[in-house]
Amino acid sequence: MSIEIRGMDSLIRKLNQLGGNVDDCMFRGIGKSMTVIEGDAKDLCPVDKGELRDSIHSDTKKVPSGVRGACGTNKEYAPYQEFGTGQRGSESPSPPKAPIGNGYREDWAGMPAQPYLYPSLMQNKDTVKELCVEELNREIRRLGGS
Repeated sequence: MSIEIRGMDSLIRKLNQLGGNVDDCMFRGIGKSMTVIEGDAKDLCPVDKGELRDSIHSDTKKVPSGVRGACGTNKEYAPYQEFGTGQRGSESPSPPKAPIGNGYREDWAGMPAQPYLYPSLMQNKDTVKELCVEELNREIRRLGGS
């Protein structure tokens, strides 16, 4: 899932022409956003022993097309928690169904979804935009704007 901010390309071009470092300020904005999303995902994560919660991490990196932030886990059972399994997983209202085959078998009761990553992103969509705009405004002020 990605979040798009409309009109950003034009603003970035203008700031770069003025000598601003848009890549760095976007890196800071996305980095702050990923920290918020990671924290919320850990708060929403179902806890048994805490291994899944403790494995949630975020990363921000510069890529040729701009900046990319990601939040996730390397636990192999994480998709089953997020999307559920069997009939109960198939019937779970949220999040959107898994794009991978993760066991929505009709002959097995399974377990309901206990989403934590998707909701953490969705509840922070506005926060991502606000933090990026905040960093862009900071860069504008640094360049002498008001």
